[in-house]
Amino acid sequence: MAEPPDLAGLQRWMQAAILDPDGDLDEASGVLTASEALTAPRRLAIYWRGYRLRLLETMRGLHPGLVHLLGEETFDRFALDYLDARPPTAYSLSRLDEGFAGHLAATRPDDARSREEWPDLIIDMARLERVITEVIEGPGTEDAPLPDPDDLPAPADLPALRPAVAPCLRLPSLTFPVHEYLAAVRRGDDPAPPRPRPVRLAVARRDYKVTMRELDPAAHRALRALAGGATVGTAFADAGETRPAALLRRWTELGFFSRLHGPDVHGTGSGIVTSTRKGAP
Repeated sequence: MAEPPDLAGLQRWMQAAILDPDGDLDEASGVLTASEALTAPRRLAIYWRGYRLRLLETMRGLHPGLVHLLGEETFDRFALDYLDARPPTAYSLSRLDEGFAGHLAATRPDDARSREEWPDLIIDMARLERVITEVIEGPGTEDAPLPDPDDLPAPADLPALRPAVAPCLRLPSLTFPVHEYLAAVRRGDDPAPPRPRPVRLAVARRDYKVTMRELDPAAHRALRALAGGATVGTAFADAGETRPAALLRRWTELGFFSRLHGPDVHGTGSGIVTSTRKGAP
């Protein structure tokens, strides 16, 4: 390869060489100089290996539950296969695993005719740990007032209420209780791999602490409908849920809502309780 004509070209070449999954460093001699101790390919290899190790360290840090489940060696193979298929392009390493669960799903070794359970367990763990990273890194509800349960309107007015969910709320549906496994790993335990059980979670952040709460199917459907912009009346009717008042009070206490839109909210007649949000650092 001829030497790039300018700094931008050299930077592009360097990036492509470091991201090359096969570590083909033969072209380095045409671009880089050798030192007294190392040839040009060996000099470049230091950066190639160091960069991949840094990415692996980041992936391990983002997925402690999956590392524990698979073991570090097996996890590294999965992670490197993903990184080779999707070299990182985001400005932040916290986004490194954005497509990891999708890659695991797309490359699972079984098919629809011979479905196995263990790939679902691995994918669920990767999905949950990605959700947790999004909740940690994304905007939250800190440093601003939230609606209070007493702000909720009278029961007769609840069907017209349209709550806005907090920006840090996520509502994954999983096939394994990987949240219990992950909690045990974080406590320093060595749990056995969980057995399959449908799980519906509300993952949120309050005062910079991530919480994971399991919901029953009807409540989860109702909260997902509210997150999609439905009114309380529509969300709870479509979900087959019959406890709107109690659940809305509980979800408001937990900080799941950032605003309440509806008739005579908080008795003001204005129809809204809101606040200016700040993103989490």
